Amino acid sequence: MTLLIASHAEAHDIWPVTAHFLTKHWPDGCKIFLGANGVDRSACVPGGWDYINEGEDLSFSKSLLDYLGHVETDYLILMLDDFAILEDVDPRKIQKAFRFLRERNGVYLRLVPNPPGTRRIDSDFSRIEVEKNVPYITSLQMALWKKEFLMELLRYDFSPWDFETKAGRTDAARRHQDGFYVTNEPWVRYTHFVEKGKFYPLLKKLLEEEKIPLRSDRPFWREEEIKKMREPFFKSRLRALVPPRYYNILRKLLGKAPL
Repeated sequence: MTLLIASHAEAHDIWPVTAHFLTKHWPDGCKIFLGANGVDRSACVPGGWDYINEGEDLSFSKSLLDYLGHVETDYLILMLDDFAILEDVDPRKIQKAFRFLRERNGVYLRLVPNPPGTRRIDSDFSRIEVEKNVPYITSLQMALWKKEFLMELLRYDFSPWDFETKAGRTDAARRHQDGFYVTNEPWVRYTHFVEKGKFYPLLKKLLEEEKIPLRSDRPFWREEEIKKMREPFFKSRLRALVPPRYYNILRKLLGKAPL
């Protein structure tokens, strides 16, 4: 089992946080790579992680391609650097996900239903119907990827946002449209703790509970700032009522770009 954490040199201050929760909740026996182009931060790399630094951080896609060049397995788990895993992960479920994807020659299996799938396969997995232009086909939530296919998508050189919203509508994705899946329940529970360079306030509570220090100069978002960033309650509830296969159709009618 291979886990690749996609990062960059300027995020070195958050690696100890990510490492603490990985050590506490992730199954043993997993090879962990940290990809972080830019200034050499080898002194900051948590113990047990294999550090990848290929020089200048030119873009999200180009750097991730660099990191994947060091991964020898055909399938891997891709994780962003600011995910804190909150509960013990069942290794049997992760192995089951790998088997499922390999047996179906799939290219992508999201480990959390965010967004969920649109065609249920069994009690564990659903298909993501690429042909119906559902939103966030290639979401950067924690997922299993076929390395060869991921590298193909990255050659479009998308930013992270464009990767999530556009990579699933490329010719490459259409050629593999039967190979996108998602779990029906969260098989890894985690929280995202950095937004636009600032920490979410939730991180303070998590670190206090764990009795670990935070050695970083990053500011925290104020609660009033978070409220402004959050989608209005009515809008979020209305979106939840729209089936995924119709969501981008509705956005098009409203003159908005698809997700």
